[in-house]
Amino acid sequence: MDVLYQPSPMDLDSVSKGKPFLTRDQVCSLVKDNYNFEVKHLKVLDGYDNQNFLVEVLPQNEEKGSMVTAEVTVKYVLKITNSYLSKADQGLRDVTHLMEFLSTRGFACTHPVPNKYGQLCQLLTFQNLALENSENGVLANQKMEDTFMVRLVTFLPGTVLNDLPLVPDNVFEEMGETLAQVHVAFQELDMDKTGLQEMGETSPWSLDCLTKFRKFLYVVEDIEKRRLAEDVMNEFERVVLPRKKELPHGFLHGDFNDVNMIIDVQDGSKESHLIGFIDFDDASYSCVVHDIGVSLMYVLQCKTSSRDSAARHFLQGYSKYRKMPFVEKDCLLYCIAGRFVQSLLGGLYNYSVRKDKYVLGTQQRGWDALKEIWTRGKEVSYQKWKFS
Repeated sequence: MDVLYQPSPMDLDSVSKGKPFLTRDQVCSLVKDNYNFEVKHLKVLDGYDNQNFLVEVLPQNEEKGSMVTAEVTVKYVLKITNSYLSKADQGLRDVTHLMEFLSTRGFACTHPVPNKYGQLCQLLTFQNLALENSENGVLANQKMEDTFMVRLVTFLPGTVLNDLPLVPDNVFEEMGETLAQVHVAFQELDMDKTGLQEMGETSPWSLDCLTKFRKFLYVVEDIEKRRLAEDVMNEFERVVLPRKKELPHGFLHGDFNDVNMIIDVQDGSKESHLIGFIDFDDASYSCVVHDIGVSLMYVLQCKTSSRDSAARHFLQGYSKYRKMPFVEKDCLLYCIAGRFVQSLLGGLYNYSVRKDKYVLGTQQRGWDALKEIWTRGKEVSYQKWKFS
């Protein structure tokens, strides 16, 4: 039996230095050599720890194995996983199986595309890496050679929720419905959970590792905000961690947030609806309430007319398909606040290392939202959300 790689918990420094920075030429060669696709258009997509590209390729003629002559392209997303996180080989392969599973159950989500060898994911070593981020000259990957997990997944067209000028409440309700349906579907998945369980225990973005963020409190210059973050971690450690065995467990999406929700916006209409979701890179096996808390954290910092109304609609949607036991409800607010701390501190730390403004996405509205729910407490927040 292969021994799974077990990275030391909460090594954000190694994760930050392991972000891929492949050149466009390297990406085009990768797609050609491993998928037999000719890249016609290439667009860099946002990525926190990983590197993502939207690739438009010429499809192959299945009968002759050659490119079709018509200029009709097909879109995919190429995902190049952080070299540090790529060491969790089995866990990442299990993530790919989660995508496959949900796709077969009718969920509108990305799913993997096999390479010419029939593999859904592959470890590849690259040389002559772009040692500097060409956009701002900040030192990024400090290795001339590095190994990354590579996957090609289907492209899900639509509008990213975060791009909406104002998110209507029905979208939050649909988010809650969908997440609950995902959790219910995952209960039917018969798969060895060892790899994903270890990812939950070691990933920087798992709530299981929240208290390890204490060593990053120094990045918060504002004393009041620093005390708020520290207080959240202390209470999470006191209230949630001792009840881990009591909390229901399952496979988690891990990052069911505003930049991973795909929305259908009708032309000439103010109506918007959730049509699918993407990005399973933070999937794991752990406490189900962690997944709910992570998603609700991003709901609370979305562009909306009322944070409380957004949370209320999300929870109403979730409860239609899965009832949360008392222990989950009792821990939920601490999970929401804990994810705020992870995102806020992690963003500030990563920005200090590579000056990528994308990682600061939570700073604008996150601190205010966290302060509001934490100051008024669980009872008042739940009353406003009609959650009991």
